[in-house]
Amino acid sequence: MNTPDPRRLGKAALALAAVWVLAFVAVAFARMGHPFELDWMGGAFVDHVCRILDEEPLYCAPSADYVPFLYAPLYFYASAGVATVVGEGFVPLRIVALTSTLGILALAAFWVRRRTGSNAAAAVAVGVHAGCYFLVDTYYDAARADSAFLVQALLALVLLDLGKSWRTAAVAGVVLVSAYLTKQTAMVLAPPFAIAAAIRSPRRGLVFGLVFAAVWLLATSALDAATDGWFSFYTWDLPRHHQYDWNIAVDALWIDFRPLWPLFGLGVWLLVSRLRHGEVRSVLHDGAWAGGLILAALSSRAHLGGAVNVLAPGVLAFGLIGALCWAEALRRGGRAARVVPGVLVLQLAGLAIDLEDRDVRHAPRLVDPTRYVPTDADREAGERIVAMLREANGDVLVPWHGYLPRMAGKRGGAHLMALIDLETERSGRPEVWEALHAEFLESARTRDAALVLLDADLGEAKYRLGSLVYPGYAVEPKPLFSGDSERDMFQPVLGLRTRPTTVCRRAGR
Repeated sequence: MNTPDPRRLGKAALALAAVWVLAFVAVAFARMGHPFELDWMGGAFVDHVCRILDEEPLYCAPSADYVPFLYAPLYFYASAGVATVVGEGFVPLRIVALTSTLGILALAAFWVRRRTGSNAAAAVAVGVHAGCYFLVDTYYDAARADSAFLVQALLALVLLDLGKSWRTAAVAGVVLVSAYLTKQTAMVLAPPFAIAAAIRSPRRGLVFGLVFAAVWLLATSALDAATDGWFSFYTWDLPRHHQYDWNIAVDALWIDFRPLWPLFGLGVWLLVSRLRHGEVRSVLHDGAWAGGLILAALSSRAHLGGAVNVLAPGVLAFGLIGALCWAEALRRGGRAARVVPGVLVLQLAGLAIDLEDRDVRHAPRLVDPTRYVPTDADREAGERIVAMLREANGDVLVPWHGYLPRMAGKRGGAHLMALIDLETERSGRPEVWEALHAEFLESARTRDAALVLLDADLGEAKYRLGSLVYPGYAVEPKPLFSGDSERDMFQPVLGLRTRPTTVCRRAGR
């Protein structure tokens, strides 16, 4: 049986990569201006940026009004910088995430082109990462720090892999610290990146490791000094007490990464091919950085509460390894030069099939980009809620969506998920959680809030949210959304599908 010409396969890879990049950009721009959450935690990220714009501290003692998420600050500061130009809201955060993702695609293409000299191989790396936009539930351009962290991590890898001097290794160390200050997952990458560099040049590996450690220590010490220690409390101490379930990591390989199994198989072929030709050092070098990226994804997924957005480093690794497989196959020639590129083209095409992930189980189906774009009805529903808050005679409280009161020109509040991060079994600081929980449950009455909006079935029993509104409030008999026509209205298109539903009014208001 005849196998396709590698040159035709190369054109097919370029075409498919272009399709996936265009699909990503189309969805990102279609929802860029949506004024409400794409992801159920996105509003709190906007709140963090607004703290910076209001010249309030990002890391401080927790209160019912504000509790920081357990994230490092650079994404918030970068978004705040954009907000000074385009205004506050979700758009600045999405711009940073979108440009970061485009940076990842550009850096991946540049790195592969320099390593292999092949445009088709570069297309594989770009196409896999862009195509997996839907595999990770389209989080690339959402108001999250993942893409901003990953573009810096990839830049550090490019500097280590392509650089020759100790200076580029030192710069890579600084860049990875910057990635850490965007998302702490970068700490997982430091050892494997240092090992990868040391395999080629022990001196460069040592310089990278020492610079990373020194700059990390200086940066975190400076942030602790500026925040009275609250920076490390939120970004280091609390995450250390989070629970991990490594069975979830196994599920991630078995379920979440199932669409990329062909790349895993080709990665094994690449390893065997190189070992057969005595290229042990290249196996160890590429295995170190790729393994580090995959480990970063799996360890983040194993963290209880880790969603599919954390898979992005692993997706990047698989795409880069796929690109190296293409180049290896052409270098070896023979049957591999036709079979391997053919498998990679099928892999790129196969990303159009939407398989289930660990969080959402469903039958295989074609990717539907429109599922990830909020509708006009969603926007109108959000505007009605904001109008209700604006018209309330006094303060308001929306525990899971504290950004909504600010949109109504009123005082915001802490996102309840940030409070839950302080819970006893997670933080190891029961006194902090107990005092804050008690303050929160009294916050509506303390504020004399005229209106409280609660999400249905989202921790009400466990966290005694009934005590937030009883006594003193009456629950309106009709929820904000009812009937089949409003079943999905104003639900976030990413992650946990939740929205304000229950209206509680202060007695006498």
